Amino acid sequence: MHELLIERRMDGFSVTEARDASLSIECSTQDLDAKRKKVYRHIWQYQQRGWLRSEGTGRNKRYFQTEQFRALQVVPRRKTESEASIKEPTPDYSVLLRESNEYKGELEAMLGEIDEYLSLGCRFPELEDRLAPLLQYARERSAYLVGKMNGLENALKAILEGSQPC
Repeated sequence: MHELLIERRMDGFSVTEARDASLSIECSTQDLDAKRKKVYRHIWQYQQRGWLRSEGTGRNKRYFQTEQFRALQVVPRRKTESEASIKEPTPDYSVLLRESNEYKGELEAMLGEIDEYLSLGCRFPELEDRLAPLLQYARERSAYLVGKMNGLENALKAILEGSQPC
């Protein structure tokens, strides 16, 4: 609205004229009806403050700047640092490193479990039948964890290679 009313000095305009001018400024492909409603809300607020007055009705209604509006000392807002330097947030990949470390810890525990089952099988051959399913599960779980670790480590390598300058 600042650009329309102050910089372009729009006066005696309709809502649709203000909408069209606003769209040409922003170069947006926003929904025309939604943009018209947004512009109308601004116009209505300005009317409530006494900055704009209207003449006519319905589609023939036109809005004019008041003396009160013209007397305002308007200083455009300066963009804050965050607005001025909008940067895409850099994703935090440290979670991948933590996950990889968790899987390494689980894998070490699983390998210890496998060693213990093998040791128990040697020391107590009569338990071998009972330990076989536990040993099989531990081996499958360790293979699964190795796969998870490899996937995460490969992803981390690819991220590091992609972030280094050429």
